[in-house]
Amino acid sequence: MKKQMPKVSIIIPVYNGARYMKEAIDSALAQTYPKLEIIVVNDGSNDGGKTDEIALSYGNKIKYYKKENGGVSTALNFGISKMTGEYFSWLSHDDVYYPEKIQEQIEYINKNNFYNEKVILYGDYDLIDEKSRLISEATKDHKMLIEKSEYALLRGSINGITLLIPKKAFDDYGLFDETLRCTQDYELWQRMEAGYLFHHMPGIVAKSRQHSKQVSVTNPKVITEGNPLWINMIESLSEESMIRLEGSVYAFYKEMAIFLKDSPYIETVEFCENKCNEIEKEVVKNLNKIKVSVIIPFYNRIDLVLNAINSVIKQTYKNLEILIIDDGSSEDVSKIKKLITKDKRINYIRLNKNKGASNARNVGIDKATGEYIAFLDSDDLFEKDKIAKQLHQLVLYDFNVSHTSYLRKGFDKELEIHSGTLNGKAIPTIIHNCGIATPTVMIKKDFLDKNNYRFNTSLTIGEDTCFWLEILRNTNILGIDELLTTVNVLDTSAAYNVDKQVLGLKTIMTYVLNDDEYKGFDYEIALLCSIYIDYVNKLDDISSVKSSTYYSEYVAIINSRSWKMTKPLRLVTIGLRAWKKYGFVVTSKKIFNKVKRRIKK
Repeated sequence: MKKQMPKVSIIIPVYNGARYMKEAIDSALAQTYPKLEIIVVNDGSNDGGKTDEIALSYGNKIKYYKKENGGVSTALNFGISKMTGEYFSWLSHDDVYYPEKIQEQIEYINKNNFYNEKVILYGDYDLIDEKSRLISEATKDHKMLIEKSEYALLRGSINGITLLIPKKAFDDYGLFDETLRCTQDYELWQRMEAGYLFHHMPGIVAKSRQHSKQVSVTNPKVITEGNPLWINMIESLSEESMIRLEGSVYAFYKEMAIFLKDSPYIETVEFCENKCNEIEKEVVKNLNKIKVSVIIPFYNRIDLVLNAINSVIKQTYKNLEILIIDDGSSEDVSKIKKLITKDKRINYIRLNKNKGASNARNVGIDKATGEYIAFLDSDDLFEKDKIAKQLHQLVLYDFNVSHTSYLRKGFDKELEIHSGTLNGKAIPTIIHNCGIATPTVMIKKDFLDKNNYRFNTSLTIGEDTCFWLEILRNTNILGIDELLTTVNVLDTSAAYNVDKQVLGLKTIMTYVLNDDEYKGFDYEIALLCSIYIDYVNKLDDISSVKSSTYYSEYVAIINSRSWKMTKPLRLVTIGLRAWKKYGFVVTSKKIFNKVKRRIKK
């Protein structure tokens, strides 16, 4: 396709701009893109002719116009009426363009075939002070803004000086509202958003100056105009869009309130919080109508099973069914059967042959009649309000899957595991670092049935991680950072058994490497392999290791393409962690001594 070279009009509105405008005009003239016109509009400056003098010094390099003072909207609209370019680019008189700003944006349009599309580009920028010194970089989350284009406006991501707007957008949606003094830009972007896609282009293209005389600092209309604007932008969004953006309507309002919390728009924050309160009241009113099925698979260890069952019976949430899946126990289960007679919510299911936890859980899922399913291992315990709190959050945020943090007990030691901080997109993190404990999980039954999700019965260790990898590839997880479960770690548990750890990691690696989607995550697989190698090296008998399949797999891993390619990334990570822990000087000495020893060898 032939590359387009459209004419671009840079419009610079000026009011009493003698201090900064020369730097702005010079940056426009320094653009590397050739097809430009630069229009400077003097909005009735009263600085004794200083603005006039600077503008006129450029002669015919710029187009210069003067008008009576009416505000920046009127100056921009005047400039638009005079422009002859196909694209509009706004440069405030106190801001600066980088030389490649226009060229990079036109190249981006050509590269992505946006020329005949209804697309408005915007980019990143630097913040500078009154003396043009760098304050910070304002680099936006490109991936998020591409996936959630509405957040161009709703996260305040657009700085007007980074925009490149087709002239036709003004023909379609009108000009800046001249009655507004502070929000005229976002009010227009909102109108244009109805028919144009605001597309974030990665890369810093301009410098935005921060100083004490800006309208955004001095004009009280920032608040009086700002609150109605923000509320209107929020209310104009459909519920379907809110759900797509944040998973639920409640989550959308919650995230908007959090985003605006430190802004001057208190009225908008209150609006969002009130919406959250309304939704939560409705959820609480209907919560007790929802049945939750708790699945407890067990094989022997009857006293531990009784403790697990009792922790469910004592839940503050009462609309439960408790599915006790006896995986072919050889011990006397009369105590369990006696407990069942005292609580009609308990359903005892006996399997004739021991086939492992995966099969037992699957039987529980198939038999469950609740709208949600919670898992509890036979040696673990729920805190009394675990179901109530987790169900409340699940319904409120309308997630398919949730997990919580937990307390791990073993050998007279207690450790708080704050795994509930994993929230939202779990992939690819859990490929190499799965902190999701099965007894902390609650899932929509309908979600499992519609997708035919079940535990892989051929796996005995690591099967839970493989299950989470399977169900979380197309859905987010709701993390709750509260210790709502106690996980008891016994001496036979995988956590204290290196052989089981090796087998579990091997299971996960096999699953990931044979999955068309996951096998592409080279870096995460390399980290998983690194953990696997560490555990292989912990095995007691080194000679037996070398004669085992573990060792041959270890050799294959360290010679693999993925392992070699990600070595620089691992070294950088190790270096950064060391600098953080020991400081730059100590770490540098350690690196120097290590290199020195290698040279001597």
